[in-house]
Amino acid sequence: MNYEIKFAHGEDNIFVASDKNYTVSDMVIVKVDKCKMIGRVIRELSESLAPEGVIIELATSLDLELSEKVAQDSDHAKVKIKALVKSHGLDMKVIEVKYTLDYKRLYISFTSEHRVDFRALLKDLASNFKTRIALRQIGPRDVAKTFGGLGPCGRPLCCSEFMGEFPNVSIKMAKNQALSLNQNKLNGLCGRLMCCLTYEDDFYRQARKNFPDFGDVIKTADGQARVIGLNILGNTVKVRLDNAVRDYDVTEIEVV
Repeated sequence: MNYEIKFAHGEDNIFVASDKNYTVSDMVIVKVDKCKMIGRVIRELSESLAPEGVIIELATSLDLELSEKVAQDSDHAKVKIKALVKSHGLDMKVIEVKYTLDYKRLYISFTSEHRVDFRALLKDLASNFKTRIALRQIGPRDVAKTFGGLGPCGRPLCCSEFMGEFPNVSIKMAKNQALSLNQNKLNGLCGRLMCCLTYEDDFYRQARKNFPDFGDVIKTADGQARVIGLNILGNTVKVRLDNAVRDYDVTEIEVV
């Protein structure tokens, strides 16, 4: 069986294999690249994907207690790492620091507006923490995924709940859905276009083929008019006719 696992250290979700059955939300011990980590089962995969690790067993109460200690040690390491970054004068912001369950690796995620030469820092980190260091530069969307939060819909962010990879989102998707192009309404907590714009894009792209564009001149039973609004779900078009504004069913109009 293949499963998707979300780890506590904030890295991307990964796909793992197991010869046993597990259910969603099970806490499991996973071995990845010779390191043990604790994670949560997100979903069972029906498709066949190359696994990046294997599930060893269900996490026990002792494993969960150890995970809490690892989290505390990770927080202490984060304070020290921030001090080292400052001493090296690097333009980078440390976002998250997490040990693996067996302390064989220390994951460090950071953001920066520029490419960072952290070779000297890496030597200091290895000397101070006596373990393998994994430095990873992440973007605004990764930061939102790491810390989570509530989206405009009032629900937890999709990226922090169930999304394995970020979809490609474009402003054209908002246009297809006839949404206001106000960036404050289209952007998520990460400051980028909301991932949920992709969910219904296929439907809207097909539906838009039956609709005129904004500004088109159309024929109606009451004469020529100009399109000023679309209601794709309601299958209607809002037009300006002389000095009046009216709605027509899309089947009742004809583009001039």
